Amino acid sequence: MTHLFSYQAADRSGKIQTGTRSGESKADVIRELKAEGLFIIKIHEKIDHTRIIGKKVKKTELMAFTRQLAGLLGSGLQIDQAISLVATILGKTRLAQIAFDLKKMVQEGASFSQALERYEAVFGRFYVTLVKAGEKIGLLPEVLKRLSTSLEEEHELKSELTNSLIYPVLVTLVSAIATFVMIRVVVPSFAQLFARSGQELPRITRLVLVLSDILPYLSLFIIMGVVGFIFWYCSGLQSTKAKRVWDQFQLAIPVVGSIRLRLSIARFAQMLSLLLRSGVQLVEGMAILQGVLDNLVLSELLHEAELEVRKGGSLARCFGRQAQWPALVKQMVMIGEEAGNLDEMLAHLAHFYEQETRSELKNLMALLGPVLILILTGLVFLIIVAILFPIINVPLLD
Repeated sequence: MTHLFSYQAADRSGKIQTGTRSGESKADVIRELKAEGLFIIKIHEKIDHTRIIGKKVKKTELMAFTRQLAGLLGSGLQIDQAISLVATILGKTRLAQIAFDLKKMVQEGASFSQALERYEAVFGRFYVTLVKAGEKIGLLPEVLKRLSTSLEEEHELKSELTNSLIYPVLVTLVSAIATFVMIRVVVPSFAQLFARSGQELPRITRLVLVLSDILPYLSLFIIMGVVGFIFWYCSGLQSTKAKRVWDQFQLAIPVVGSIRLRLSIARFAQMLSLLLRSGVQLVEGMAILQGVLDNLVLSELLHEAELEVRKGGSLARCFGRQAQWPALVKQMVMIGEEAGNLDEMLAHLAHFYEQETRSELKNLMALLGPVLILILTGLVFLIIVAILFPIINVPLLD
């Protein structure tokens, strides 16, 4: 992990210099400074303020920071002035505090990417690498603008996914509560009446009565199962093996797995396209994305492909041997490599899968709502029928 050090040193003429320098360790930085002919007076590691203000910032804050910074740099402002202005605009937020510290590090001599490396836990490796690439090719405002667009598109897609799930979740919740109340409150009140009548009850009525008796125990098992799953998800997924099993399971779920795969492919294609357009080499971009993708199965496929590309192989050929990639991905990558415009093909691929996922989700949600309502209506109808069957036989209840 890269650390940031603040130093004070003197050159051969005795002139004092101060600044910051990033490195794997203090010894590495001292060695580097001595190689430049500097004599170290003092050096210390800068405090990691992410421990104080938290490692997470809101996605909307990060989007605003990137968009505004790109605009200010594009208008000709110096990086430290631009960061200071953006920090002021952000107000009393976590990211504003980080931005002021970034400005201080830049004013002390660090590059913007070196300052960001100190906050890699906040910005992510993908973000830091893009900024470094933008600085290297002298197009930091353009790279930040592309990054801002990418972050906004990703946020928009996630918002659509979340909003599309609200209605089905509410319907499911109402269905569960209504069914529980009918079975635990309504049915038992009729059970005593049926018991006094002494009549033989229809099979459907007996089934509902049994369900009413065992529902408390069944509910307990369900709650224990949910709590156990949450515990396993939070702690067990720290294990690579457990995460792989979980990711494979998600991809295997009908419909949901297909949507999950398309979203992951869209994110991978968009990010790799952005890295390539910003001057990052293919193998370096693939190595970065392995730590960014939220699906371990795809990350491992990328790792295999990266190793082959490092040996001089073709990305398309490696993808062709991996069954998990859809045929369209293999074809687009092959065309992009052959034509020398892989970044453009990946951008088209990302756009296609995003649009396809949006369309599929829209159709699925339009169908899911009525289906859930139909199921709820069916359950309530069955319970009512189970209660009415014995009641209709009035003579036996007298």
